Amino acid sequence: MVIKAILVGLVYWISMGRAFYFFAFGFRKPVVLGVVIGLIYGDVALGLLYGATIQLMYMGGIEAGGNIPNDQGLASCIAIPAAIVNGLEPSVAVSLAVPFGVLGVLLNNVRRTFNSFYNTRADKLVDQQEYDKLSTTSFLLPWLTNGVLYFTPVFIATLFGPNVVKSFIDIMPNWLMDGLNNAGLVLPALGFALTLVVMGKRQYLPFFVLGFFAFSVANFSMLTGAVFGLCIALIVSLFKQNSDEEGETL
Repeated sequence: MVIKAILVGLVYWISMGRAFYFFAFGFRKPVVLGVVIGLIYGDVALGLLYGATIQLMYMGGIEAGGNIPNDQGLASCIAIPAAIVNGLEPSVAVSLAVPFGVLGVLLNNVRRTFNSFYNTRADKLVDQQEYDKLSTTSFLLPWLTNGVLYFTPVFIATLFGPNVVKSFIDIMPNWLMDGLNNAGLVLPALGFALTLVVMGKRQYLPFFVLGFFAFSVANFSMLTGAVFGLCIALIVSLFKQNSDEEGETL
């Protein structure tokens, strides 16, 4: 059981550690984590069933400005092992996942708080032109801190059961919980503001209007819209690249 708890803790660290963001973003989806956790516990089909059921709860969710409304990774890495071990119904696994998804948002806010100290140190290194130390302060130390922060609760919850984490939440002072909750409410608004800053730029407004009315008229799915948007972005990027190359030639 200890080995399984360690592996699940490492899985959560990989999914939220942001070492390879393009990989971690897809890896932390419940349907993917369900397969991996099912493999660890020797029942891939059951893990996939729980993961797919939890995934339905987060369908359509966006991370505006990089701020997560719910931590799908923590919800999956705690709820799925508990459901497999105790033979719970998928609906019960979803109910178990909800509070830990919220707890993951609090963990993410704590991560950002720690990273602010590393950012301050990184700014000083840039001012001192000590660029050889920058990768350690801006990547390695935050990543290792994330490892401790993310690995620990999943390891404990998987080894001793989710009631241990619930007990930990219960003993936390109200002022700390309220502060973290308020921070969690503000950060999504900040994320939307950052997104609007990009959308509000004059050169991007035609794409916004085109996408809005195309979705209203055609009523296509989010996946279809994402494919069309990606194709348009690649076409615009290709034309811009060719234009820049022609300008350099002239």
